[in-house]
Amino acid sequence: MKQDRPQPKVGSIGWAGATLSGLALVTVALMLVVLFGVLDALRYSSIADIFRPDSTAAAGTLGLVGGAEGVTLSIVLLGVMFGIQTTSARYSPRIIDIFTRNALNAFVLSFALASILYTFLVRSEIKPNYVPMASVAVAEILAIVNFALLFPYVLYVFEVMRPETLVQGIMRTARRDLRRAASSADLWRRRSALMTSVAQVTDIAFASIQLGDVPVAVLGIEVLGQFLANDYIPAKKKLDAEWFKVGHGELPGASDQIIAEVNRARTWFGYMVLSSFVDMVGLTPIHRKEAVYAIAVATRNVGLAAIEAGDPEAAELCLRFFNTYLRTAINRSAPTFASGIMNEYRRFAIGALEWRRDIAVEAAAHLLRYGRHFDEAGMPAIFGAAAEDVADLAIEARVRDPQVSFRLAQLLVRNLLDLIPNARPIGLNGLFKGVAKLTCWAMASDEKDIAHALVEGIATAPPDFVDAALSRMESMQSGLFWEVNERVIAFDWLEQPLRDEIPRLRAALRRTKTSGNGAVVDHEDEPVIARDLVQPAPSAVAAPTPTAEPAG
Repeated sequence: MKQDRPQPKVGSIGWAGATLSGLALVTVALMLVVLFGVLDALRYSSIADIFRPDSTAAAGTLGLVGGAEGVTLSIVLLGVMFGIQTTSARYSPRIIDIFTRNALNAFVLSFALASILYTFLVRSEIKPNYVPMASVAVAEILAIVNFALLFPYVLYVFEVMRPETLVQGIMRTARRDLRRAASSADLWRRRSALMTSVAQVTDIAFASIQLGDVPVAVLGIEVLGQFLANDYIPAKKKLDAEWFKVGHGELPGASDQIIAEVNRARTWFGYMVLSSFVDMVGLTPIHRKEAVYAIAVATRNVGLAAIEAGDPEAAELCLRFFNTYLRTAINRSAPTFASGIMNEYRRFAIGALEWRRDIAVEAAAHLLRYGRHFDEAGMPAIFGAAAEDVADLAIEARVRDPQVSFRLAQLLVRNLLDLIPNARPIGLNGLFKGVAKLTCWAMASDEKDIAHALVEGIATAPPDFVDAALSRMESMQSGLFWEVNERVIAFDWLEQPLRDEIPRLRAALRRTKTSGNGAVVDHEDEPVIARDLVQPAPSAVAAPTPTAEPAG
């Protein structure tokens, strides 16, 4: 499965660079001491004589060493507390676990405390006539190591506070817990740890959206999607059956039906992650579509990974969540969200053609269905985008299964004929453009069955509407849309190889009209999908139009 190439992240100084910087400071200090000490004490015959103290000097040195180590420990504690307070206040109190369970933090703190304690004990051994030279030397070495660790550790704390580092570290922990869950008898502990890791990344993404830090939110969404697609779904076959049995404790707020369904389908973990994506779609400002696009990409990758791994329940769950994203976009009147979601939905359907063609056909039906809801809610341009996506899907399906292309052609024609009486002009033109594009492609590709079904369907539409639409497509001189928004290609633009087929399409329509056959669209192969029990309310700014009667 082909994955989108991740964008490179901005790097930092790194642990190795910080360590070298700390060692460089200590080295320079030692060199200066040796240089000026030799100049000041030329009467000594060796460097060892210079550094061999008497009892008074040793006691004073150890006093300074102990005080300096205490200051070092204070700086370490201040850095840790600052990192914990800042990070937890920005993202979530659950981030505190990252600092408290960090082995390096424990090592630095323990090393500083042990050095101070050792210095105190050595100081008590010094007598007026006795200096424990080896112990004093070790105390000084420990102090030097503390100073060498201070600078890189402070940089490390700030590095850990970076959201990129936090997210990557959390996901490393999650992968380790997932591997251990496959071979451990303590499933409950591993499951709890894995849920904590996911919750931490989710908290970072939520907080970043609220703070307007969209790149960090996108990073959190991407790593969650990659973990679900590349790590969790392939590992599901190795997990014990008890892993997939959950209750309201794992999915708080879920209904009893949801709990029963995820237990049956063994999809509770995917449901948990994708449900957080739904919440993010509802929280993201309308002008920040990057996060929603990242959600759509992640869901598409998860769905394709599920199909490839032979997990139909997870694949169908992704399809349902795509529909949920679109419903959220309708409820929020956010057409900018819909374009990215529909594009990835179409790519998911194209990928499903290889293994699950039924999912591809069902996805196309849902695309047109939600396009129609956007039209009814006062956002008709999305309907045309949905029709173009389905037309592109039908073209892609030809090399794998021409019958899928035929069913999608029937689906487009059926929606066109159903909506001609009451659809808004923008949405209707977009839908017709998708039908016309697919028809011209079928003629150019010599797909006679598909072309025949489409031509018969178009022939049933009002002639004035069809002639006007085809005339606009023939006369369009520039394919660049006149506004800067989600579209780049103009609504009525048809690529030159396909536009050359419009005269043939007109001739075929005249023959169909002359023969009087008319279009009879077969409903036998229509994908069976549920209808809304409650239709979406039209936008307050949209003109009132009659709505289609909901299917029983």
